[in-house]
Amino acid sequence: MLKRNKGKLIVSSIVILLPMLFGLLGGTLLPEEIAVHWGMSGEADGFMNSSTVFFLLPAILLAIHWLCMILTAVVDPNAEQNKKMFGMIFWIIPVISLASCGTIFAAALGYTTKISAFIFLLLGVVFILIGNYMPKTTRSLTMGIKVRWAMANDDNWNATHRFAGKVYVALGLLCLLAIPLPPAAFPFVALTLVLVGALLPTLYSYRFYKKQIREGKATREDYKAACGEIVKKNKTAVTVSVVITILVIIVLVPLMFTGKIEATAGEESLSVKASFSSDVTIDYDKIDAVEYRENGVDGERVVGFGSAKLLLGTFQNEEFGNYTRYTYTEERPCIVLTVDEKIIVIGTDNEQTTMELYDRLLEEIAE
Repeated sequence: MLKRNKGKLIVSSIVILLPMLFGLLGGTLLPEEIAVHWGMSGEADGFMNSSTVFFLLPAILLAIHWLCMILTAVVDPNAEQNKKMFGMIFWIIPVISLASCGTIFAAALGYTTKISAFIFLLLGVVFILIGNYMPKTTRSLTMGIKVRWAMANDDNWNATHRFAGKVYVALGLLCLLAIPLPPAAFPFVALTLVLVGALLPTLYSYRFYKKQIREGKATREDYKAACGEIVKKNKTAVTVSVVITILVIIVLVPLMFTGKIEATAGEESLSVKASFSSDVTIDYDKIDAVEYRENGVDGERVVGFGSAKLLLGTFQNEEFGNYTRYTYTEERPCIVLTVDEKIIVIGTDNEQTTMELYDRLLEEIAE
């Protein structure tokens, strides 16, 4: 499948990487740090180096694009039967790359301030396009509404996707109508629309199944046998899905729930070692002030690592502006250092260790 469509794959990959030109050509136009994330109020609360974002984001999207295409080829060799939907797969990630990087670039130049309006516009167009193609799809492992009742019966599949097509077009129109809404409404409206788009076709497919059973057009045994046949014929798809799920769990669990911070006061400097982050060494003679905060500090992550256990990297709040953080996620005591007019916040795994480190730092800077 990939060999037959290598031209599309190459062209779509090039399109995904086109935003890298923003990093090359916009270097003299953009500030060193630009907004890459906006909070519920519509205000920017996440920033990255302008050169980095336009190289890193397209590279990540390219990897996702290739992964999706390879999985489609492995899991569903017959995906090409749905020509229009199959064609869309090649262009979903390229459109996301151009749209997301274009929006970030425009916002950095000051041309786009209401990011939610642009996202609603993009969602609206995507919903309407998918809604138009949905009724034309045939049973597939990678496209469409893949609930068991639809997958097991052609009549159910066709009816469900005709209904889903209408739902998606309606959701697209609602997205367009939502463009004037304030940014604070975006996450709630978008989440509601996505849930409706997932739940309504699922409920419809189930009701169609019950109707077929009631009218004698199918039996529960027919559905059960068809589902078993799908699994039997597509052992590769099931195996790939299980492997991917296991790999995701293996990767995410250590990232989300493990890691530690070690702060060591040496003879001449303080060293901080943290999992998933680069180490830092701070000479005592460069520390201008030390403060103990019993209730920790707040802040939004600008760039860095955040998990269920650790908060690392560059953060931002009203008191400090941008500051560097090495702390655990719980509200624990921490130490606020002022180093060459920069703020560094350090926390350990328990209150006693943090207090002991604070006392040691006070002694060192007093000498």
